[in-house]
Amino acid sequence: MRGLPGLLLASTFVLGVACSTGSSVWPDLDYADEGMPFDPGLIIDSTESLTDPSSFPQATDIQAFLKQTPYGTESFLATYSSNGVSAATAIANAAITYQLNPLLFLVRAEMDQGLVAATSYPSPASRVEFVFGCGCAETGVTASCDPLLAGFDRQVDCLAREIRSSLDSACGVTHLTSGGWGSGKTSTTIDGVDVTPENEGTAVLYQYTPLVLERRAGGNWFFWNVYQLYANSIGYPGSFMQAWIGDACCGDTACAAIQGGTCAVNVPGGMCTATCSASQPCPMDPDRHAVCTSLSGQGFCLLDCSASPCRAGYLCQPVALVGGGQGSACLPAN
Repeated sequence: MRGLPGLLLASTFVLGVACSTGSSVWPDLDYADEGMPFDPGLIIDSTESLTDPSSFPQATDIQAFLKQTPYGTESFLATYSSNGVSAATAIANAAITYQLNPLLFLVRAEMDQGLVAATSYPSPASRVEFVFGCGCAETGVTASCDPLLAGFDRQVDCLAREIRSSLDSACGVTHLTSGGWGSGKTSTTIDGVDVTPENEGTAVLYQYTPLVLERRAGGNWFFWNVYQLYANSIGYPGSFMQAWIGDACCGDTACAAIQGGTCAVNVPGGMCTATCSASQPCPMDPDRHAVCTSLSGQGFCLLDCSASPCRAGYLCQPVALVGGGQGSACLPAN
């Protein structure tokens, strides 16, 4: 995955492609004021909103959005597919696999190349097939891209892995991304703005694009503005997902809906858990189950992977249960 230099390279590639078309690729609506004051330290309202895959519960909901966009037109992405995967399915798959909000991919597709507003397949093809610049290296004035990463579906997966990796760092022990962005820590963007992210999600967005560029395309103001447009169009107020045992977290507040829930930050991306014992079983949920696992002589609730899949970075492994016996739970892959 790309570090900070690669991210800057991708931004150069993306903006270069957009400028090469000879006219703006973004409609006026992308710049319209949605009526909310802009705070560069709060690009997204909470980390939980960035990691909420339920803004569009199903791929069919994403497809419906693409067929009737906020621009009053159908996006060409509604009928586009790459490597046998539709755009809506690619976004839905990445959202579930990496526990990210589908709005992230829609906003970035529009922010980077104007793809949601586009009613027909745009030119050049690299605007679609390498929309996020994954696998591309700048050589002179042209971009050289790895054909193995061609296709909207592969670009979405690449972006998802990158954002999830940064989230894991921002929510981990150091609470900083590889570029030094973190919640509550002041850093300076490339365009010279001192920014103090108010949450880890905002820090991660600056790790990916360390620019503000207020009221211009290409920076986090543009992400914020298009995000407001899309979120308002579907009536999404922010995260309404309640975390459960095994879900990613950046702090205990993310796990507050779980009785006795705490966030273990010494595992990839953090993990919601709770202490348990033979007399104090794990909390119950109608859809997902937890097992009381004996770790280092103490009982901790982990996601029961015999009934639920493990999230990215975790594997279903045998565990010893409090009170005796064996079970299976999601544990870090490494």
